[in-house]
Amino acid sequence: MQIVAIIPARGGSARVPGKNLVLLGGMPLVAHTILAARQAREVDRVHVSTDDPVIAAVSQSYGAGVIMRPDHLATAEAPTEPALQHAVVALEARSGVPVDIVVLLQPTSPLRGADRIDQAVRLLHRTGCDCVVSVVPEVGYYFLGDVGPRGELRVGYDPGHRLRTQEIPPRYRENGAIYVMTRAQIMDRGCRMGGDMRALVMEQRESIDIDTPVDLELCRLLLADRVLDRPCPREGAAPATFPPAPTAAQPQRSMTP
Repeated sequence: MQIVAIIPARGGSARVPGKNLVLLGGMPLVAHTILAARQAREVDRVHVSTDDPVIAAVSQSYGAGVIMRPDHLATAEAPTEPALQHAVVALEARSGVPVDIVVLLQPTSPLRGADRIDQAVRLLHRTGCDCVVSVVPEVGYYFLGDVGPRGELRVGYDPGHRLRTQEIPPRYRENGAIYVMTRAQIMDRGCRMGGDMRALVMEQRESIDIDTPVDLELCRLLLADRVLDRPCPREGAAPATFPPAPTAAQPQRSMTP
C-alpha cells in the first residue's frame, strides 16, 4: 500500500505575501509541514505541489519531492482538489506505483505534528472509512447572532438564561491541518471529503491555520514561549538564504519515487 503526503504550496498569497516561505521558528513555513510529514511513520512519500521555483528548491532542501503544477491550478480561485488529482497522476506516471491513500497537509498548519498525521492514517485504516478530517471543538457558535440594518442585535439564545462556556455542548470545526482520503475519494469523487467521514479531534493550540498576519504572530508566540508540548524542529536556526540545509531533518525513507 502506497501512502503519499501532498503539501499544496503555491507562490501567491493575498493576505500574507510570500506566506509559504515566511520564517517561523527559524524555518520557512512550508518546512514545518515537510518535516512533520517525513517524520510520520505511516507516510511513504512526501511531495510538495507548487508553481513557484523558490518554494520547489526550499522543499527539496528539506527532503520533499516536488510536483510543479500548471498555472491554471495555482490561481487564488483554483480549488485544492484539482491540484491533488494532478499530483496523484504525476506521481503514478513518474513511479509506476499506484497511490492508495492521499494525505493532504496544508502548510498553513505548522503546529500539527507527525503523531497526529499517524493517528489520522491509522483511523482510516482501522475504520475503513473514505476520509478522515481533523477538527477542533468550538463553543463560540453559541454566541453568534445577526446585526440588522439599524445596528440592532439579534441572538439565538435567551440573554436572561445564557449558558456559561463550560456548559455549552461543543461543535466541531475543520481546522485544515489534516485530510486523509482514499484514492477513490479524491480521484473518482473529486473531493477531499465525502462518503464515510471520520473526525480526528485536535486541540486548539495545534489548530492554528495561518491566514492573516495575526495568525502568524500567534504562531510565533506559541513557539517562542514553548507553549506546545512538541518542540519546533531546528528552532532558532534561522537560515540566511534559501534554500536552507535540512541538517536536523531525520529522513526515514527516500522521497524520490
